[in-house]
Parts: sequence; C-alpha cells; structure tokens
Amino acid sequence: MKGATRPSARCRALLLELSQYLDGELTPARRRTIERHIGDCTGCGTMAGRLRKTLSACRAASETRLPRAVKSRAAARIRALLRH
Repeated sequence: MKGATRPSARCRALLLELSQYLDGELTPARRRTIERHIGDCTGCGTMAGRLRKTLSACRAASETRLPRAVKSRAAARIRALLRH
C-alpha cells in the first residue's frame, strides 16, 4: 500500500485477512506471506501496527470491571427507560 496511491490488489487481499492474521487464525504459510508483505510495504505495515494497538486496547478495556455503583446506576436507568 505504497504512498497515497490506491492500494494494490495484493494489499487489498492482505487487508481482508489482517484480523485473521492478528488473531493467529491463518495457516503458517499464509502467515509468513503476510509477514513478508507487511515487512516490505510501509502502508500495510502501518495498518497492521495500528490494528494491533487497537485490538490490544479493546482487550485491555474488556478486562476492566465497572464499579458496582456504576452498574447499579446503569441498570436503574435501563429499567426506567423500559417502563416508558
């Protein structure tokens, strides 16, 4: 995905598999192919890095537990909305 030009067919194919790659769901051969491309293509490498950071932040956020008071207020608000 070089520069500001339109991504190549190879880049578009890689981007369709990027989530599967980051989740470890591809065959070893396909994984190596994508890793080579990411290493050679600045645009795709940047996209992979950004998606990796986003996934990491989402996983960290899902591990955070809400305080009991926040849960109680949210439940009360939902009940109130459902009564209307």
